[in-house]
Amino acid sequence: MEFKAFVGLLWRWAWLIALVALLSGALAFVASSRLTPTYESRVTVTVTRRTAADSEIWGINERPIATYMELLRKRPVLETVIARLQLNTTPEALERRVRVALTRNTSLIVLTVRDSDPDRAAAIANDIADLVAQRGRELLGNDVTFSRYNLHVVEPALPATRPVSPRIPLNVAVFMVVGAMLAAGAVLLRDYFDDRVRSTDEIAHLTGARTLVTVPPQAGGSGKPIVLRDGLSPVAETYRRLRVHIEHAAAQRPIRTLLVTSATDGEGKSTTLANLAVVLAEAGKRVILVDADLRKPTLHTFFQQPNTRGVTTALQSDAASLASHLVPTGVANLELLPSGPLPPNPAEVVGSSGMAGLIERLKDHADIVLFDSPALLAVVDPITLARLCDATLLVVRSGSLRGPALVSAIDQLAQFEIEPLGVVLNAHKESPTPSYLASAPRPAALARQSQVSTTSRDEPGSTTAASGYPATAE
Repeated sequence: MEFKAFVGLLWRWAWLIALVALLSGALAFVASSRLTPTYESRVTVTVTRRTAADSEIWGINERPIATYMELLRKRPVLETVIARLQLNTTPEALERRVRVALTRNTSLIVLTVRDSDPDRAAAIANDIADLVAQRGRELLGNDVTFSRYNLHVVEPALPATRPVSPRIPLNVAVFMVVGAMLAAGAVLLRDYFDDRVRSTDEIAHLTGARTLVTVPPQAGGSGKPIVLRDGLSPVAETYRRLRVHIEHAAAQRPIRTLLVTSATDGEGKSTTLANLAVVLAEAGKRVILVDADLRKPTLHTFFQQPNTRGVTTALQSDAASLASHLVPTGVANLELLPSGPLPPNPAEVVGSSGMAGLIERLKDHADIVLFDSPALLAVVDPITLARLCDATLLVVRSGSLRGPALVSAIDQLAQFEIEPLGVVLNAHKESPTPSYLASAPRPAALARQSQVSTTSRDEPGSTTAASGYPATAE
């Protein structure tokens, strides 16, 4: 994965990473708040000579220091302290809470005791140090060592004011970092195993097919085509760009019939086809839109037309009555041939000689005929139509279709030597939006402006002419 794609992936899932980090921090805070706080008290002691006449070198003096360090944690000392302070614990448990360390480059010994009670921690530390200082000879049974060296308390232990654990801020910070890292790892792992097609680069890598346009997300496809609802929107402009691609391809080879299909259901092929038909008609071409999906027809719903006549009824009539099966769409130069009543054998109907004859008759009535069909991987109908049409356009919904399905659809077309004219990447969230379209006035706004101009022109004393320029006084 390239660095830019890596950063883009993390940025796209930044909300999830942040949410997991916050939840991890909250969990750490709750868990740490429920833990019993532990306090730590330290007493500092040192080993001193009893007389200045003792001239042992420092290397020999290390032995009594090590002896005292071991003695501070021995069972006899701890048992005596437990008895004196009446502690409810065992020597083994107390030993795990006691730590002895020698300060580097000094002869200072630091005895540390941890306990849930700060006063008790200080009392245990001080009592251990006092006991060893007072009864070291008795406990150790070494008259020579204790006749020469004393254990002296340099700094007694004091009750701690703050617990050493749990360290809530640190725990929260660590858990948030770990949570964010785990979430980022999960995102990367998911992306690694996710084979859904999301970009034009993936389409080119998987199939070698060229993506003609990337269509931004839009509202549901069963309503009026967006080119008619909002002709100045970025989505409508994308369909006009698709029209230019088709016109460019038609200049190199004749394209009188065009099939628009998809690998699976729900890719948006019918929506793409309806909008493409409108923009082609707006460009002055005579267009016939044919719903050859004899299983789940939808094109008639885009133009609010009944489905009582269409392909199936036209196949049963003569050529002279073809016009009677076409229904108006309300768009100049655009006629619709719905599917008509659904047959019990759609594959046979589409593959019949009558369908081939119907396509030839439709070409006599239009500059270009557009066909809708079922999904490629579902039934055989699209392959049959693709063989009868001059070009095929494949619609892929971004983030929905899986890579193997796309490859399988292209392979099925390739088996019959059919190369798609191109791919339309539908519902692509990262499609560029021209900034000038955002500032362009919508038809509703133009109507309001026109109404305001008319009102101002009719008001007494108005100095605005019908052309919109200031009127010149005669």
